[in-house]
Amino acid sequence: MKFLIFNGSLKPDAESNTFAVCKMAQLAFEKLGHSCEIVTMRELDYESSTGDVNDDLKPYIMKMFDMDGVIFATPIWWGTHSCYIQSLLERLDFIYSWAKDNKYQPFYNKVLGTLVSGGGDGFQHIHGVLYSAASNFGFTIPPQCNIESKAQGIEEIKADEDTLNQVKNCTINMVTWARILKEGNPTKDARHGSVDINESLNEGKRIPRKKGQKRKSKKHSDLYTDEDPKGTIHGLGFKDEAAARSSVAKIRKSGRSHAHKIQAAVAMEQRAKAAGKAGPAAIYRKFINSMKKKTKAKNKKK
Repeated sequence: MKFLIFNGSLKPDAESNTFAVCKMAQLAFEKLGHSCEIVTMRELDYESSTGDVNDDLKPYIMKMFDMDGVIFATPIWWGTHSCYIQSLLERLDFIYSWAKDNKYQPFYNKVLGTLVSGGGDGFQHIHGVLYSAASNFGFTIPPQCNIESKAQGIEEIKADEDTLNQVKNCTINMVTWARILKEGNPTKDARHGSVDINESLNEGKRIPRKKGQKRKSKKHSDLYTDEDPKGTIHGLGFKDEAAARSSVAKIRKSGRSHAHKIQAAVAMEQRAKAAGKAGPAAIYRKFINSMKKKTKAKNKKK
């Protein structure tokens, strides 16, 4: 399995207590037979925003979709988490909004842990804030996945028995619960929230076509049945984000009606979601939303 640690330390890695604990967690995951990557946020050139911004942070946000678990790591800074971790929470807001709009939580089936280093008060407050955000994003939080390292100094941290035991608890439990989620796949049956749907765009639940039902019947809407082969826009896909962007370009240039373009994009978005491809699904949703704005603008002129 794969895990990703966001290091929110304000100091360079060589001087950072938080990074030292991150390295301990990385080593623990690797000893358990799993891969783990650490990204130090202070080394990235990124924008503070709640939008979907293309910068150094974006690839790591998108990488979260392919992970089995994520750790938010931060020092205690004036009683709370660092500005880097706060920026990460803000940058995840567009995914939170997308999940609500699409009635689909892409972080279901994924676990989250927290890692806090420092002295004095702040541990429980930080864990609480990060757990609340993670729960709303759709993560599952296993028990005892909150590392609290009070040791000061990199060498002291490495030798601290309490820190070591907490790292073991966190990594073993994250791996255990991630495996349970992977095998059980709660995403399939869980409730994914509610959304206001524009009924005219046929974005509701897709109902398989039954034997004997006519094509284009309003009583069915099959995800993989081509209801109108003559009007099909060929070459659309969702295997990755590049394929989705290329497909959106084909839909734009297809010469089909405004409604037809939306319906084609909705079908591809639903297929991407069914396949667990959140990245490609988000690209189709962005196009759909832009088309919906045009629809509203047209309706206002009437």
